[in-house]
Amino acid sequence: MLYPLAALTLLLTIADHWTTYLCLRAPIVGWHVVEANPVVDSLFQVSGLVGGLLIDSVFTLFAIGFILYTSRFQRRVKEGFLGFIVVATGYAVANNLAAISALGISPLGTG
Repeated sequence: MLYPLAALTLLLTIADHWTTYLCLRAPIVGWHVVEANPVVDSLFQVSGLVGGLLIDSVFTLFAIGFILYTSRFQRRVKEGFLGFIVVATGYAVANNLAAISALGISPLGTG
């Protein structure tokens, strides 16, 4: 179960980063769209949207690698942590998709 959770974490992270990018890449008339996570918002303020997403992606890859290969934690703890990340990131993706729909923008990044 550990490796499928890690793969799902990566897939949801990709979806989260893509939908975040779509929501924040340009102002949308009549809307004030912001990043809800204050830590990530600070990262965007310092590094820009694309830079912040790249930094977050690298951090996520290293964190998942650490979780998979460290012997410091029992397998159940690792699975619990990844399960929590899957739920939290899945919620973020669902929220972003709802925002994309409300904003009337394409989830493919076109138009």
